[in-house]
Amino acid sequence: MARLSKYLAWTVVILLIIAAAAYVVARAGLEELDSEAREKLGGLYLQTEQGVLSYTREGNREAPTLILVHGFSTPKFVWEQVTPYLLDAGYQVITYDHFGRGFSDRPAVAYDSALYQSELASLIAGLKLATPLTLVGYSMGGANVVDYSASHPEQIKQLVLIAPAGYMPDAGSLSIMAAPVLGEWLSTLVGKHYAYAGIEAEVRAGRAPKDMLPKFEAQAIYEGYTDAMLSTLRNFPMGDLSDRYQILGKTDIPVTAIWGTADKVVPYEGAEQMAKDLPQLRLITIEDANHNLTFGQAGVVANSLMQALGQP
Repeated sequence: MARLSKYLAWTVVILLIIAAAAYVVARAGLEELDSEAREKLGGLYLQTEQGVLSYTREGNREAPTLILVHGFSTPKFVWEQVTPYLLDAGYQVITYDHFGRGFSDRPAVAYDSALYQSELASLIAGLKLATPLTLVGYSMGGANVVDYSASHPEQIKQLVLIAPAGYMPDAGSLSIMAAPVLGEWLSTLVGKHYAYAGIEAEVRAGRAPKDMLPKFEAQAIYEGYTDAMLSTLRNFPMGDLSDRYQILGKTDIPVTAIWGTADKVVPYEGAEQMAKDLPQLRLITIEDANHNLTFGQAGVVANSLMQALGQP
């Protein structure tokens, strides 16, 4: 018995050493995202109080403006296949990377409602955009624009939500990620692969362009990406934002939701409760579409967006 206990103890020690070594190796390979790196990357950047935001701005600056807000793990390039349709329809289109994603800064702060609201506020003020505006949010971005609109309804003309977070059943993973040390280890070793796998599946199926994979890798090499996702899981209530939807439901802001019936990440069934909290909700259903629809079915999403925006 004593020998077995000693064997088990040594096994645990060895496993802990291996786990620690894997964590250290994963962190050691990361680079710093600084001004020198951005100079090589190119693109547009906006300095805010919280840090630098990476953004795109296309179309006639006198045209009606759409701000497209991406989701939890995949940066603003998820809109690249949708944007041309919107430009052809005569819109000015603005996208940006959330803090912690893409080529925006990765501030060491809580990734909570206040931070995500500050991004939009800084973008609108920094680019001197005329309000009210139309915001389009995908996945967590849907929850972000609802949260922002509930606080700033006077700035909003219309919302379009694509597979929006806010009504997600507890999958049990959040409690694990909340655990100190374990959460950091899991996010560092698994977080990047989780996001990559979703893109890879669409590329393999021939529904998304192959260049999405190197674009994802290009931003994931910088420090702070998985830290930002972990902090978001711990601090931003993606699973239940019904209180913010209810506030929005008391306004006259038009809201359209575009949702796929095969969505396993943000289940389509959430639309039923959303409709109760948002009396003005208009639902556009895309049969058999999964959660990756913005880049896996870009044409279908673009057509649905045109419909939501009142375009022929």
